[in-house]
Amino acid sequence: AGTCVPITQPDEFIILAWYEIIDINADSLLDEIQDPSTEWRLQKLAEAGFNTYFDYRLDSLEESEALLTLGDKTGMNMILECPELQDPATTEMAVKAMSAHPSLYAYNIDDEPEVYEFPTVTSRIKEIYKYDKETPCYVNLLPNYAWDEWVEERYLETVRHYLKTVPVSFLSFDFYPVVINDDNERTLRDAWYHNLEDIRTAALEAEIPIWAFALAKPHARYPKPTLADLRLQQFSNLVYGAVAFQYFTARTIVWKNSITEIYPLIKQVNEELKQMEGIFLGADIKDIWHTGSQIPRGTKALTDYPEGISDLKTGDEGAVISHFTNKGKQYIAIVNRSCTESTTLEIKFTGTASHVAKDGTETPVEPTYDIEPGD
Repeated sequence: AGTCVPITQPDEFIILAWYEIIDINADSLLDEIQDPSTEWRLQKLAEAGFNTYFDYRLDSLEESEALLTLGDKTGMNMILECPELQDPATTEMAVKAMSAHPSLYAYNIDDEPEVYEFPTVTSRIKEIYKYDKETPCYVNLLPNYAWDEWVEERYLETVRHYLKTVPVSFLSFDFYPVVINDDNERTLRDAWYHNLEDIRTAALEAEIPIWAFALAKPHARYPKPTLADLRLQQFSNLVYGAVAFQYFTARTIVWKNSITEIYPLIKQVNEELKQMEGIFLGADIKDIWHTGSQIPRGTKALTDYPEGISDLKTGDEGAVISHFTNKGKQYIAIVNRSCTESTTLEIKFTGTASHVAKDGTETPVEPTYDIEPGD
């Protein structure tokens, strides 16, 4: 669609906490934002590896500026909106006020718009771009099971249409794959990797970065996340090319004056993502395959090994195999596709190769590795 804002890869991973850091039911949102406990929660998010916070339920520009002021103070980037930003009569005023804050990372435009809403989203973005040609606009797409009954088959077509009509600087979508089935067992939604495949295809065609999600909030069929659940989601996003790692929601990570029991799990995953930043940021992903007794719908089975590999096998649980290059080196990344069972990796190379740990430490390749769930 074209955009007034340059489409660039970030110089660090974006690790984003998605809303609910403030109590929406408070008598005064402004008082809630200005309460010292809100600054404390932002600081705790920063300590857990977050560098960006998102909120969309603000009632006024004054509230948005209060959060931006906290962002300026704590160093946390902000993606926000307010009614004044949405109203063309006051958009210019809101843009000038919000863009004066160093912590403003993007203007929030819409979350999960329906296809018929794309023209409205486009007009809102273009109105903002009249007054600010440097700050991107945030739009997050529905997953491939949510638009309508046939959307999985036509999801790629729909995303292509979106990118041809809506001038965005990155491609954000949500998909929460870990659910409890009728037998009360953890399982993955069938269409998840198909969704990642389509997002990757559309992003490559548009030469646009990918922003993806992990679920931190247990509700309905979604269980309380384990370390394996969180790793599987964010590491799969990583090897499919994501540069931004979002969590829904901040409230289930830190709330009021305490951290939650999943805080240390998310902190660990974020630390591991940051450790791998130098390997994956700026990577050129050549191809992605899957192994296992059953291949996820919409993906490719590993049938021929990439050059330099003579053998690669995993257990029946299956794995994601991502082949990419970066800074003149070739890499193979393997993610265990199970969030409940370990898998065994057997791998042989035709030439010199090293095993690169998450912290960047290189050691000689072993013939066999045990990969923990989701790792």
